Amino acid sequence: MVKQPEKLLATVLTLLVLIPIFSHACTDAPQTTAVSPTTPSSAMEEPSLTPVPTITAIPTATPEPLPEVTQWGMFEEAIQLSGAYTDEQKYLEITVTAEFIGPDGQEVAVHGFWDGNSTWRIRFAPGQAGEWAYTIHAFDKQGEIATANGRFNAIPPTPALLQNNPNYRGFLQLSENGRYFTYADGTPFFWMGGTAWRANEIAMSFVPQPDDEGPDVAEFTTYLDNRQAKGFSVIQVVAGFPSEFERVNEGGATYLELFTVINPENFQWLDRRLEAILDRGMVPVIIGQWELAVGIMTPEELQQYWQYLIARTQAYNVIWIVTGEYGLEENLDDVRALGAFIETQNTTNHLVTVHPTPNEPFPSFSSAEHFWGESWLDFHMHQTWDTAAVRETMLMDYGRMPPTPAVNAEAGYDGMRIWDRERVRQEAWTTYMSGAAGYTYGANGIWNWNDGCCDEEPQEPPRWYDVIDLPSSYDMQRLVDFFAPLPWWNLAPTDGLTDDGYVLATPGERYVVYLPNLPLQTESARWLGLIKRAKVETAVRLNLRNITGTFTVNWFNPTTGETVAGEPVNGGQIYNLTSPFTGDAVLHLVKN
Repeated sequence: MVKQPEKLLATVLTLLVLIPIFSHACTDAPQTTAVSPTTPSSAMEEPSLTPVPTITAIPTATPEPLPEVTQWGMFEEAIQLSGAYTDEQKYLEITVTAEFIGPDGQEVAVHGFWDGNSTWRIRFAPGQAGEWAYTIHAFDKQGEIATANGRFNAIPPTPALLQNNPNYRGFLQLSENGRYFTYADGTPFFWMGGTAWRANEIAMSFVPQPDDEGPDVAEFTTYLDNRQAKGFSVIQVVAGFPSEFERVNEGGATYLELFTVINPENFQWLDRRLEAILDRGMVPVIIGQWELAVGIMTPEELQQYWQYLIARTQAYNVIWIVTGEYGLEENLDDVRALGAFIETQNTTNHLVTVHPTPNEPFPSFSSAEHFWGESWLDFHMHQTWDTAAVRETMLMDYGRMPPTPAVNAEAGYDGMRIWDRERVRQEAWTTYMSGAAGYTYGANGIWNWNDGCCDEEPQEPPRWYDVIDLPSSYDMQRLVDFFAPLPWWNLAPTDGLTDDGYVLATPGERYVVYLPNLPLQTESARWLGLIKRAKVETAVRLNLRNITGTFTVNWFNPTTGETVAGEPVNGGQIYNLTSPFTGDAVLHLVKN
């Protein structure tokens, strides 16, 4: 018999109040990520106060596991917004944003994008392993129309995944000394680029086109596999052609209506192309639009376009080029303003640059000539088309302080004008030997991808399948193979060792001497008498008087990849060494 019924009743009532609270606290299921119009939450029912004869154990709910995304992979959330919106309103008036909070409290805000019909997407690449939380908001001109939140876990990439695809090392960034690029984890990145400006056009098909001339293959992925096998790490692509309806990919033109309705299907095919590059461990470097669009589109139209492009590509390891051939614009302030706008949208810290032209009205070999010191410009991009200027322009940028990387992103194309295998190879080696952070190779018929579409063009490009394996493309592979095993990031242009050829060195430890086979032009149209003519050399005079130690000697043939060992040399002396090869050669000295 119970002697104190009042205490028993009080205990039971207390448990009845606590059990629902305890049960709710132990349930750790993530909140839904589907966005729907916000509504007030319904009032919680009061717990029953009716006494119960017995108390039984209530099992706690098993927490649902959070969704998992590989660190530096892409988290994507698709949301549906209902409403009687036109496509123009969907592109211009609906705004979707998301705020992400990382394991250490880091906050990142990004834009979403309309992906056709009633679908919007948020994309994000988590840079830290651990649990992330996010909140999504949607607005129209009347205000907020929807909100939702959720969580996911970012898991570290496995060693096998990192080995297979270095993009999981994180987005590219500048090295601490400002001389080259690294992944986010600090691993140095060697830039050997390929020019595929038409990669987002149907001419460079993503799927086989049986009516095309040549082999019945998916041309874009055929090109990628070819360049990946040759050690290329960068593919340069034009993302869109806003003002040109004739420039289409499998999804159609960039816009459905100029410039008020974007074409999501076009960008879905761009996504496929970018992902194909990334899946092969290479990095897409994308020009938003070519120069003419900057002069045709209003600043507001360009900003809307770039906000859309950034929202779609911000979760990829990409580099953004503000515009191509900026020097053809009548007003560089338009370019400068677009770069500044991209900087405001660049919450995910991608590298940004701009592509110059040696043509009027604002000719330049380097973007530094007009935009040096601009906060949105992370590194310099070169377009020379002047063999005498390659070295001088690169050395000039190398000497700017604070140090900023420079890339020769468009030199002469093999098969156009005076450029042939010998000249293209020499330009590539001269670029790296002058302190560049990268070089991009190109060939006529590849950059303008001729599958039978382009016979009327002034440069009369050959068919792509006849030039995809030009000997010069294998010369780029041999260049990569030479530098790959070296700590190339520690090498710098150096004077004093020799007057023959060009020298990169880690002084006292390692010396690389390139001996060109072809003379450069005696004068440059830009630099006049400042150009030092490169000699045709087969021998090199080395001054090691102020260097101590013994060095191994190897000769490398850039044309064949052959390596020939020489006799060791000792510091404190002067040596005259002769190349065992005919043509250009590389001498490599390493201290024992």
